[in-house]
Amino acid sequence: MQRHLVFEAAGISHPGMVRDTNEDSFAILEPRGLFLLADGMGGRAAGEVASRMAIDTVRDFFDDPDSTWPVAVGVGPPTTRGSEARYVDQGLPLLVAGIQLANGRIFSAARRDREKRGMGTTIAAVLARDGFIAVAHVGDSRVYRLRDHRLEQLTRDHSLVNECIRLGHLLPEQASSFPLQHVITRALGTDETVDVETRIDAIEGGDVLLLCSDGLSGVVPAQDIASILATHTDLAGIASRLVKRANENGGPDNVTCVVVRWRASPGGPTRR
Repeated sequence: MQRHLVFEAAGISHPGMVRDTNEDSFAILEPRGLFLLADGMGGRAAGEVASRMAIDTVRDFFDDPDSTWPVAVGVGPPTTRGSEARYVDQGLPLLVAGIQLANGRIFSAARRDREKRGMGTTIAAVLARDGFIAVAHVGDSRVYRLRDHRLEQLTRDHSLVNECIRLGHLLPEQASSFPLQHVITRALGTDETVDVETRIDAIEGGDVLLLCSDGLSGVVPAQDIASILATHTDLAGIASRLVKRANENGGPDNVTCVVVRWRASPGGPTRR
C-alpha cells in the first residue's frame, strides 16, 4: 500500500527576558501548507510593523486568487522531478513574488513615515506539498530540518559574520566572539528591491522542520535544539521548550519558533 505524508505544526513567540516589545511575527497556514516567520528591526515599534506587514502581505498574496498572475499555479514549465513536485515547483515563484511585494510595501511605508525610517525585517518561509518543501528566505532567520537525529540548516544567514566566514576572513569557531555578529546584510524594506534565496527539498516521514528567529539560533546551541526536537513528541511542547531554553540562556532577544513534523499515513493522496 502506498504511503503518503501528512504534517502537523505549532508555533510560539516570546519577547525574551530583555526586550519590552516583541518585533517577531509568524503564521501557520495549514490549508496552504505555508509557514512564515519574520524578525523585525527598526525600534519605536517599527520592527513589529515591518514583520507583521511581511507576514500579512505574503499570506494575503496566497489567499488572493488574482495573485497567481503572472505565474499561475498549474501553469508553467514542467517540473524536473515528476508530477509530485508540481505544487512547490510552481508555488515557489509565487512565494518569492509575495516576499518581494512585502519588501516594496515595507520600503514605501518607511519612506512615508519619518518615525519608521530604517525599519525592516527578515523572513523565512516554507511552502509544503506532496512530499516536497520550497524554502525562501531573506536575512538571518533560519530553517532547520531534523532527519534521523541529524540537524541540518537549510538556509544561509545573510549576515556580516557569515559573509566574513565565506570570504575566509573569519573562522567558523570565531563567529561567537565576532563583535558585529548580529549585523545582517539583507532584509526586507531596507532597499527598493531584494534578492530572495530559495531551495526545494524532498521531505521524508519523521522529518521535523524548525523555522526560528535569531533569538533562538543565536542563543541556544545547535546540539540543544536537535536534542529538544528529537526527544519530545508534542509540537506545542517542543516550541515552548525551545523558547524556555533561550530564555534560560539569558533571553537577550525576541524568540519565535514554528515546528512542523511529517508522518507517513496510509491511504490516498492528501492536501499536505
